[in-house]
Amino acid sequence: MSIFLSTLLATSSCNSNEKKIYPEDEINFTIVQTTDIHGMIFPYNFITDKEENTSMAHISSYIKQLRNEGKTILLLDNGDSLQGQPTVYYYNFVATNENHIWSEVLNYMNYDAVCVGNHDIEAGHNVYDKMAKELNAPLISANLIDENTRKPYFEPYTIVEKNDVKIAILGLIEPAIERQLPKVLYEGLTTEDMVESAKKWIKIIKDKENPDMIIGLFHSGANHTEDKELYKNENASQLVAEQVDGFDLILIGHDHQGWSGFGYDETTKQKTKEVRSPSGKIIPIYGGVNSSRYIASIDVSMIYNKDNKSWNVKFDGELIEPSEFEADKEFLNKFSYAKDNIEKWVGRDIGILDTKLTSDEALFGTSHFLSFIHKLQFLIAENELGEKIDISFAAPLNKNAVLNNGTIKVRDMFNLYPYENFFYIMRLTGKQIKDAMEYSYGRWFNTMTNIDDHIIAFKKDANGKLIFNNRYNSYDTITPTYNYESAVGLNYTIDVTKPNGQKVIIESFSDGRPFELDKEYKVAVNSYRGSGGGGHLTQGAGINLETLQNLDLVIKSTDKDLRYYIINWFENQNAPITVEKINNWKVVPEDYAEAGKKKDYKLLYND
Repeated sequence: MSIFLSTLLATSSCNSNEKKIYPEDEINFTIVQTTDIHGMIFPYNFITDKEENTSMAHISSYIKQLRNEGKTILLLDNGDSLQGQPTVYYYNFVATNENHIWSEVLNYMNYDAVCVGNHDIEAGHNVYDKMAKELNAPLISANLIDENTRKPYFEPYTIVEKNDVKIAILGLIEPAIERQLPKVLYEGLTTEDMVESAKKWIKIIKDKENPDMIIGLFHSGANHTEDKELYKNENASQLVAEQVDGFDLILIGHDHQGWSGFGYDETTKQKTKEVRSPSGKIIPIYGGVNSSRYIASIDVSMIYNKDNKSWNVKFDGELIEPSEFEADKEFLNKFSYAKDNIEKWVGRDIGILDTKLTSDEALFGTSHFLSFIHKLQFLIAENELGEKIDISFAAPLNKNAVLNNGTIKVRDMFNLYPYENFFYIMRLTGKQIKDAMEYSYGRWFNTMTNIDDHIIAFKKDANGKLIFNNRYNSYDTITPTYNYESAVGLNYTIDVTKPNGQKVIIESFSDGRPFELDKEYKVAVNSYRGSGGGGHLTQGAGINLETLQNLDLVIKSTDKDLRYYIINWFENQNAPITVEKINNWKVVPEDYAEAGKKKDYKLLYND
């Protein structure tokens, strides 16, 4: 764990503070930040049916310990809580007439402010609008705005007082939801660039509120280089710190990386950079890790300097592991009703599977796992939307997914398909399809110069070495594996000795039809990909983002997520399900592919 100390000057900018009586003694309080909880409320994983040693119940114990010690707590959440575990899915889409478990938990723990995350927006208007009404704490986001009024849809910021210190908390969401989510999920809304929005609201906050401290509560990562789009950058938290004066502290989320006071150093590829604002002030950056694994805890001490009319501020922070504390028994008892209801729902039998499905196979070629997803997309297109598609696109959304043969339950569907993606049928030209495939495989596979090369495209540091990610116990890839998009409906090969843009050789459709670049085809994709997620259709196929967001190329769309239809499909089968692998593509040279897989499997699955 890291500790970062800094002395900051939060200078007053308004004469109204001359009337305020400032304390003679040092003021202390503790900021605790949770982020990207993704439904990990109970010390139990509803997907794997196993107990866990971390949860919001553990975090509750830590908060109560601090309060019992007499500490004043500023408790903040950075969003992305409404997706991940059946815990929240159940209250998002099944038990919709009850108060949401997440708002109940936040109210119980007395949160002061909650930022909106992209996966909260993914739950749809009905869910997050209901959440905003149920929460005692404000739901904040300055750059998610109403398209008509151009005003923030939620509160842009909130003011909280702790021990007579006036604290302004500005919320921002990563604006790349415009190329990640279908517009129907945030109908009537749009996003602003984080830097532009921060500049605007910092001035408003200073002029109107004249706070003693300004905190950025951003659902956005720190490493902006991950996203090729600089404007409306997905991980722009550090950009805001470096380009906007006025913040004293920035708390971040979204990237699941964990930040202990420092920012991202592009040169060393490490989280070691001392971040400074345009005026030269050090801005500490803190952020926890997803699924209740780590939370940020920052002790704040402040002394008012009457001579220069400013605060001397010291931050002493670290990342805390909630697993070090026992789960709060009072918490568990209070919410036991919810746990019981969810367990009954996810434990329901929906079918029998004769074939074991594992997603690791899908990272190197054709697989039973993705063959099953592709088959279901063809069936859903025809049975639910009345369209026969030509091509199905899909990727392994969870690289560690395993479905054992035997009885299948609702919980298994969260392993098979972890996200609440809608299902689109789009019209794309042959050239757009080919270009999207080249983009996918170019960021998926390395260009091999000999049989000893890596087949997977891994990230490398400044010295050309692979980057090991301790959080995932694996080496980082150029693009996340959920962007490893393959196609069914076509017969093709991937030549990993060819440069990017020339790797894909399409022979024909699998039914024997010729594949033509200038002809339009019906293509199945999930809503993340169809909205521009991963860049396959924007950077790859060159389709305008606005065209995708307006659904101009979408022929049909489901009104529920894909997992809903997969569950229904299972329940309608009268016999055990056997999955046949669709061997419609392969990697060549085959000896290179085999050698590369043998080498790189160990790097991707270190344990």
